[in-house]
Amino acid sequence: MLVRGEHGAQVPDGLFDVIGIGDDGALRLPGNLPRDAAVVVDELTTEAATAISDSGLAPLFFLSAEGDAGEGPWRRLSVVPREAAEPSCSVRPYVPVNPLAARDRHHGFGFMSYILVLGGVTPAGADPPPAVAWLTAAFHEADLVFVSDAVASAWRGRALRGQVAVDTQTDFWRLLAHASVCIDLDPGPLIARECIEALRFGTPIVVPQGSGPAVTHARAGGGFTFADAGELIDAVGKMQVETERSQVATQGRRYADETFGDPFGVVADIRALLARP
Repeated sequence: MLVRGEHGAQVPDGLFDVIGIGDDGALRLPGNLPRDAAVVVDELTTEAATAISDSGLAPLFFLSAEGDAGEGPWRRLSVVPREAAEPSCSVRPYVPVNPLAARDRHHGFGFMSYILVLGGVTPAGADPPPAVAWLTAAFHEADLVFVSDAVASAWRGRALRGQVAVDTQTDFWRLLAHASVCIDLDPGPLIARECIEALRFGTPIVVPQGSGPAVTHARAGGGFTFADAGELIDAVGKMQVETERSQVATQGRRYADETFGDPFGVVADIRALLARP
């Protein structure tokens, strides 16, 4: 794996050998890369495109690009089903979850079936996002868990009841698995992994309108999108009705398992991708 940093410096991270290729304005690839090595860039900038294209490597794929950096020999690689995606450049990543997380709730809380809100990065000491206040006011008797910066905060009736650390991935999966609904306020721009993980546990998702891949997951998995407080509250309210929630949960789990739950599928997709000229 090639990353920005001191050129040639290698740092093992347990899965990849991470190799530095320099900093802004001085990107240089290692000279010992196989000429037929496939290159996949997460965000293709003009500088990265120039450095890699000059190396003579091929084939070349990117997940997102700035400006016109994706033109020429580069092909956009789709990792989320989209109507406009080229089938020959699509890969279905395997998104694992631990099914054992669904057996026991998070040990820091004595309740389940809470409203779970994922907030991304929140500055230290800052108030939670407005969505938390909207939901705790609208569902005064419901428990709400807000997760940000590896800390889970329990709210009820607009009052903070306690906080616990989310120390491991299994802790986080437990929070996903035992929620009545998951609202992801800041889903990732490439795959929205936490949304997929929630769906694989059968937890319906609600995401902001226009949030890219997360919207695809919500539509395909029976979830919801929102543009304002009213739409958010309406969507979460529907998921407090067990008959409606059960139907959405089944649809979401089926979509996530079929699309992102096959570890052999991603191998087949990559093999087919690299076999094409």
